[in-house]
Amino acid sequence: MAIQTHRCPEPSCSFFNQVLPQNAKICPMCGTSLAQAVQPPATVATSPHYGQTSTSSSQLSSTINNQKRPQLKLLHSSEQNFILLRESGIIGRQNLANGTRPEIDLTGLPHAGIISRTHAYLYWDFNQQTYMIVDDSRNGSYLNDKLLPRGAPHSLSHGDKLQLGQNRLICLQVELTHLSN
Repeated sequence: MAIQTHRCPEPSCSFFNQVLPQNAKICPMCGTSLAQAVQPPATVATSPHYGQTSTSSSQLSSTINNQKRPQLKLLHSSEQNFILLRESGIIGRQNLANGTRPEIDLTGLPHAGIISRTHAYLYWDFNQQTYMIVDDSRNGSYLNDKLLPRGAPHSLSHGDKLQLGQNRLICLQVELTHLSN
């Protein structure tokens, strides 16, 4: 189905009705499919309520449209690893008021209070065959020591340094691993 307008159709999204790149298949903020605005794919989070998922390790790297995507892992110096289990998700911290959690929950890390509840959005870009990050925070995100403009997608590569928040207090190393079946 051809997409006439490249705007996010999800009213709860901060990108709602904003113009998106012409090659976008999903909204980079909420993950709503632009081809199927009424019923997005089941693997994409479209609700503002995120929960922890339990997925076996065999599902950590998946095939989407016959294209293998790598496993995205964020490594913290505390030896904690954070794995994105789906093709898209939020980096942030738990909302204590309603108990919702992002896909990558940094709540237990030192200085986690500087992280927004929905700090940044990660998603697999089918066209570019890479993971992308979109900052949506108050205190900023840095990729390899460069401040990311809020709302603009940037590609992630293996070995990238991702720093989150004021004074870059949360530092994560990007690891992309292709798993064999």
